[in-house]
Amino acid sequence: MGGPLRGAARGFVGYLRAVAGETAYDRYVEHRRGDHPDEPVMTRREFERWRMRQRDEKPGARCC
Repeated sequence: MGGPLRGAARGFVGYLRAVAGETAYDRYVEHRRGDHPDEPVMTRREFERWRMRQRDEKPGARCC
């Protein structure tokens, strides 16, 4: 009981995490380990700092 509803809720939470950018570090680690296994991987804290610097230096499509 609750199987389909529970699965839908997990999917929705996963979607919200992706939209909010919370999965970015997980994707980064997966990429580094898969494509660059001999290179170091930033910690989550280092990654978030790098990501914020990138947003500030290259605003891209942001309006402000």
